[in-house]
Amino acid sequence: MPKRDTLAKLMLSPLKVMVISIIISLVCYLVLSTIWGFEINTFGLSISMIIPALISYPMSYLLIRYYKKIEIQKDELQRLNEINNRLISIIAHDIRSPISGVYGILDLIELETFSKEELSFYINDLSGTVDNLLSFLDDILQWSKAQIENKEIEPELFNTQKVWTQVLALYHHNIESKNINLVANNLEQPIYADQGSYSFVTRNILHNAIKFTPKNGSILIDLTRKGNRTITTIEDNGIGITEEKLNKILFSKEWVTTVGTNDEKGTGFGLKAAAKYIEIMDGKLQIESVPGKGTKVIIDLPGSVAD
Repeated sequence: MPKRDTLAKLMLSPLKVMVISIIISLVCYLVLSTIWGFEINTFGLSISMIIPALISYPMSYLLIRYYKKIEIQKDELQRLNEINNRLISIIAHDIRSPISGVYGILDLIELETFSKEELSFYINDLSGTVDNLLSFLDDILQWSKAQIENKEIEPELFNTQKVWTQVLALYHHNIESKNINLVANNLEQPIYADQGSYSFVTRNILHNAIKFTPKNGSILIDLTRKGNRTITTIEDNGIGITEEKLNKILFSKEWVTTVGTNDEKGTGFGLKAAAKYIEIMDGKLQIESVPGKGTKVIIDLPGSVAD
């Protein structure tokens, strides 16, 4: 890699290549003339300058253009590969829980004998879960399309109520299975951000809160206005995390995973990606955690259209 970078710097312009070629040609002419006893004259000097200039400039111009084209293609392939890996991680991370909820309902329907009313309730519940899952998949596909087309994040002013309704519906089976007491306050707030990215961030942080909260635990979701900013707080009384491990999750190149209180598996992707999206959206992320007592995540984002 360093050698290639050095070559690229030397080939920044055809003019530099031409000058280097002329110098090399003149040196060769002078050395060979001395060795073979030729007389050094104006004609020889002119030829040794003109020929390399005529050849090297157009050749180097074409080669540099080709080299830059290859570099652009390489960067694009690398970007698409990163998007592909990120998309696979998002799907694996965010779909596992709701699908587990669907399986749980199907198992109940298969193993238990229900009255018509009870069966209707579970079927409606299953239908709602599938609808939310399909909505989530549609969001993910739209997000991946924007990423592949290399569109910049486009912030918009939107109300958070719809996002939170979908997020809570997506994970309500996980919350119920752990008998978590979830309290949500002031979910209807304006935010100026990318709606898909905000949805991704809140899904992942809530997923972590559920994952690391024990049975019969509690989670608080609260949105408040502070000047022209909207503060989203997600707080749990779960197992917490040490500062050292938190820094490793956020800043290390490694994928750090931790098993949840109900043996839930993870990819180590969610929190790291969420922190990145918050930064892109001109936001701030603050995490306060005490091992054995719980974690509070504070997301600070613009609450009105930027000036």
